[in-house]
Amino acid sequence: MTAPTRFKLITGLAAAGALLAGAFASPASAADTITAGDNFFGPPTTFTMSQGENPTLQNNGASQHNVTATQAGPDGGALFRSATIGGGASTAVNGTQYLTSGSYPFLCTIHGSSMSGTLNVSSAGAPQPRPQITLKLSSRKIEKVAKQGRLQVSITSSARSDDASVTAKLGKLTIARAPDLSLVAGQQTKVLKLTKQGKAKLAKKSKATIVLNGTVAFGSPATAKGKLK
Repeated sequence: MTAPTRFKLITGLAAAGALLAGAFASPASAADTITAGDNFFGPPTTFTMSQGENPTLQNNGASQHNVTATQAGPDGGALFRSATIGGGASTAVNGTQYLTSGSYPFLCTIHGSSMSGTLNVSSAGAPQPRPQITLKLSSRKIEKVAKQGRLQVSITSSARSDDASVTAKLGKLTIARAPDLSLVAGQQTKVLKLTKQGKAKLAKKSKATIVLNGTVAFGSPATAKGKLK
């Protein structure tokens, strides 16, 4: 076998070995499970995740516990949070997928600062983009809205969400509210039922400026104005 042939063979074997090593390499480590005992997290009380991940809260104690960030997020709620669960249960800690690298303190709201921990987010991975919504008043005829007692609003959402809300105001008066909305990614129309006071107020007007305010879990609030004539 000539030298050039031996070199090509060795090079080819090395490349194949590298491909096989990549194929069978261990996957990147997943986020730490946040464990809770009887009125304590851990031990240890520090947990690690990569950007873009969702840790799980595992309750190994007898009491109910949750994970709630001490820092507020853009929606006004905790920056990340979990449901409150009983002993032996587990649940996702939501909102962590939007975090950039850094250290984030959290606690259990049932037991307060005496039950606290820290979530360290490494620079590995990439945070997911926070959900965003835009609002637009779809209804146009004030007489129709007042008669039917319904206001139509077009909502465009960047992602699916099961925790959104929209309110409609006429001046300082809230005339309609739609809490606990489920949104799909893209554009959709939601119907807001007028309050009795809001319906009566609109019935006396020939035109009105409606201010819409919307929230989506872990995203920034949205606002828009529309006119009824």
